[in-house]
Amino acid sequence: MRHDKSPFVQYTLRFVVLLNILLLFSPGYAADIPSSNILFPKAFAVAIDDMGWNEGSNLSEYGDGFRVGVRRDFDIRDYRPIVEVGEQVGVRFMGLFVLAEMDRLNVCAKYPTTTIQGAQFDNSANIDMTQIESMNYIKDNAAFLEFGLHGVGHEFWKDGKTTRAEWYDLENNQPRDETVMRGHIQCFKEIMAQYGWTPENGQSFPESYVPPCYAFYWNPEGEYSTCKIMRDNGVKYTNTQFDYVTELNPPEEFGGGFDHGILVINRFQYGNNWFEMAKLPTAPVEEYATDIIETHWANWMATDDFLQPALNQRWVDFFTNIQTHPDHYLAKNTEQLFSQWLYKRFTDVSEDADGQVKIDNRRMPEEAYENDLLGNMVLAVKLLDRQHVSVATINDQSIPAYFEDSGYGYIYLPSLEKKNYTFKYSIGSEIIDNTVINSGTYNVYTIQKKRGDLVVDLKMYGHQIVKIKCQKPVSVSSANPNLKILKEQYDAQEKTLSLSVAGLDMQGERGKIVIRY
Repeated sequence: MRHDKSPFVQYTLRFVVLLNILLLFSPGYAADIPSSNILFPKAFAVAIDDMGWNEGSNLSEYGDGFRVGVRRDFDIRDYRPIVEVGEQVGVRFMGLFVLAEMDRLNVCAKYPTTTIQGAQFDNSANIDMTQIESMNYIKDNAAFLEFGLHGVGHEFWKDGKTTRAEWYDLENNQPRDETVMRGHIQCFKEIMAQYGWTPENGQSFPESYVPPCYAFYWNPEGEYSTCKIMRDNGVKYTNTQFDYVTELNPPEEFGGGFDHGILVINRFQYGNNWFEMAKLPTAPVEEYATDIIETHWANWMATDDFLQPALNQRWVDFFTNIQTHPDHYLAKNTEQLFSQWLYKRFTDVSEDADGQVKIDNRRMPEEAYENDLLGNMVLAVKLLDRQHVSVATINDQSIPAYFEDSGYGYIYLPSLEKKNYTFKYSIGSEIIDNTVINSGTYNVYTIQKKRGDLVVDLKMYGHQIVKIKCQKPVSVSSANPNLKILKEQYDAQEKTLSLSVAGLDMQGERGKIVIRY
């Protein structure tokens, strides 16, 4: 038996349904939606070896270096693909440089084991404006390309005879002489200085190092190791393939460890050989056993300029695919990669109730703090259309940074001490207030309210835009004269402050930005 509803009841029901639809899709609708499960993803990055050569030919049959395995000369155009891809995907790629052919003053002759010519080294045939243009481009694009250390000449020469490799004698399974190795580091510094990259000019030594041929002297308990002499000069991070020096018992099973204050982590290669042009890793992301994987400069080069945009897009698609995976995310930079590596191994994360996450960081090794290796810890949450993380606090303090990509909200927590934390979050229709929306490659360590001001502690790589969800300020200033605010703009509709910020040190310029109300 059918009971027809009166016209009044029908109109009322229609009005309620319509009202609910309008509320659901209204930008101002602030009712929180039950939280999704929190994700604690692995960071992902690639290393790019063998950058810095002027000539690419493999000359190993003549006793010289292997170089890039590409028979052509290089210039500024060969650095642009890395920067262009990095800018599109929001990553500062780790570039590992060999500098002998950038030597404009023949300082390598003072360190004869760095090149096949030894004390008769003469680089005049390689020198023109190409090197200056390339090195200026590298410095000016520190936001997306890290200047890291690979070597001076990649190999080791004595009396014109080459042995592999520069920092460790693979043929005889023994370390190189410490004094000679320190000389190689000094040679690298002197070539840097030819381009104005000195401490006096506000430029630091590289923080990242990768040994050629994976060969390094692992000796964490001894007085001398490759990491010891690198750490003495400012290096903090190393990655290599441990099974090339198994006689030294590196921590292969665990995947990494500390050697004289440097964090060394393992890496693998997945189908893209060092000499193959336009070659991407071939294995799916699920097969990656290491947080960082190997690429070489040749892999990023197309055979001709007109083919380069298509290759760039393939790399963009590759990294976009990583970002869409629930167990991985793209580390913005090397510091963030190594920091998350530590958290993933020593920190326990559990969501005992929706929106309440317990974080136990008590197992973090002291070496991580003693050597300033811990930065942001990254969590993520899956978002539906029109959803945002609207509230996020850790021990009732604001989180420093947040951004959204590929259907996820990425939550950047501050550096964690050795203790327990409670992270609380909820999902709604508005993005978190008083936080940095970090779609760039810089690091944000804290954001704090102090006497009505908002103070942002960050490390800037190069020149980037810093977006902050906040009220319109009266003034903005930087506490570090080497961290300059070039321009500011406020969007009243989005409630977002955009700052154009430039850091002097290409290895990262840290400072505090004070937003005054």
